[in-house]
Parts: sequence; C-alpha cells; structure tokens
Amino acid sequence: MVYLATCKENCSIRSISEATGISSGYLEQLMIPLRRAKLVVAERGVQGGYRIARSGITCHDVLNASEGDFHPVPCKDCNRTEACKTHQIWSLLQNAVVDYSKQVFIEDLASHLVEHEVGGEEYENFHTWSLWPEITRRLG
Repeated sequence: MVYLATCKENCSIRSISEATGISSGYLEQLMIPLRRAKLVVAERGVQGGYRIARSGITCHDVLNASEGDFHPVPCKDCNRTEACKTHQIWSLLQNAVVDYSKQVFIEDLASHLVEHEVGGEEYENFHTWSLWPEITRRLG
C-alpha cells in the first residue's frame, strides 16, 4: 500500500512485485480484500492496474482489511481472564497496536519515500523504522 501510494498512475501487479519484492501471486490475493474494503481501485486494460482509492487511509484500515481484527493470542486453556496478568498484558498490547495503527497514515509513509526518492530497487532496502522519529514526534 505504501508503494502504491507513491505511484502517480495505475500500477500493475508486476511493477509492484518488482519494486517491493513481494510475489505477484501473493499481491493478487492481497488485492482482493483491499478492493472489497475500498482501499484500492482496480482498472482493466492496457493502462490498467491498481491505485489508492482515497486519501486518509490508515495502517489500521489496511491491517483490518488484509488480516481482520487484531487479537493477540492469550494464554492457552486459561480461564482466569480477569485475574491473569498475561491476559492483561495482551489486552494492553492489543489496544496499543490498534490505537497506534489508527494514527499512521499511508500517505505519510509514502510521502517520506517520495521525499527521499526511494523507489524501485531502493524501495526493497528502505526500512519503515527510518520513519520512527517522525511518527513518534507526531504522536507526541
């Protein structure tokens, strides 16, 4: 999604695959729930491909569409939900991941790539962790 947000025109599965190193087969399967969630738009034809459907898409939107709700796995066979410290930790983790992912926008991640002219082979070597200072600054 971040790479797709950097594209000015429709991007083919092949071009996304070449730029990101993600297999074409996996990308084709991934586009199905992203299209259903109206996060990407697909166009057929010679100039066809995929593009971001709208601005304001968060990491939470993408994760929710592609993976479903985030629910860390609690203790196995534990029935002490309220008293178990591990359950409490998993609950805090779930809330932190969901809250954080709702504050990170795909276009912000993409604009960072464009600012640094990261694309093609360079995209494969780009690490989202390099965005960490900017993301934490915005979150305060």
